[in-house]
Amino acid sequence: MDPPRLNGFRTRPSSAGPRSLPRGWFKVVTGTSDARLDGGEGVHRVNLRSAALTDIGRRRKANEDCYALAPEIGLYLVADGMGGHAAGQLASELAAQAVVDTLRSLIDASASLTEKLRYATAAANREILAAVRQRPALTGMGTTLVAVLASPNRIALAHVGDSRAYLIRAGRIRQLTDDHSLVAELVRRHEISETAARGHPHRHVLTRALGVRRGVEADLAEFTPAAGDSFVLCSDGLTGHVSDDEICETVLAEQNNLDSACTHLVNLANARGGDDNVTVVIVRCEKD
Repeated sequence: MDPPRLNGFRTRPSSAGPRSLPRGWFKVVTGTSDARLDGGEGVHRVNLRSAALTDIGRRRKANEDCYALAPEIGLYLVADGMGGHAAGQLASELAAQAVVDTLRSLIDASASLTEKLRYATAAANREILAAVRQRPALTGMGTTLVAVLASPNRIALAHVGDSRAYLIRAGRIRQLTDDHSLVAELVRRHEISETAARGHPHRHVLTRALGVRRGVEADLAEFTPAAGDSFVLCSDGLTGHVSDDEICETVLAEQNNLDSACTHLVNLANARGGDDNVTVVIVRCEKD
């Protein structure tokens, strides 16, 4: 079945205390990854291939994007930090690490995939807020988040901000997420065109982000994948320069070499200005 557009609902903040800050910058990254998710009796086995690439771009002094590939738990994510060079980098890394750690702790839990992602997203939000309480100079930092969590026969998405998730199925691309940004809201209300939105001076103003307030509202959905599906997670550094059709064409042309697809997309964004950090994660579902 086709996946729905994501519907938002509010998560509840927790009173959990802060975790100590990391002593240095880190990236939750690996290279190309393969995962085999085994189901129980009567459940088909799913093979996932993935690749990712992040790049500082042509004009930024630091890379505030972060991605995580954790195939052993079926998790893939992109986070795009904000709030200044150091603060934005820290926010995205804290969020990525919190989501990975939380979902690893829930690996045997009976909750649905969306419930696990909701809990992990709330945990990431708390981590960023705790960091700001410890270091008030970080006030204003936050991050987007888009994540895929896979089980043997289901896939869930979580989304906050303007990083995107796409599904490429049967040769066609579909955006699974709605941008949480001021300009996207204006487009949805038909107050400006999509063409005008691309050059709007406030196109980077977010209406939702992790680490901004205690209550975080994430869009979540869960659906059944099909063999041959490809999921693309990316920061707005890609979509600001590369069209949906170009993303689709690249992934289809390089479906046997996902690393090459990531490289081509990042290079394309940089060739067209590279005015932001660029990050892309591709996850492909294949028959066993």
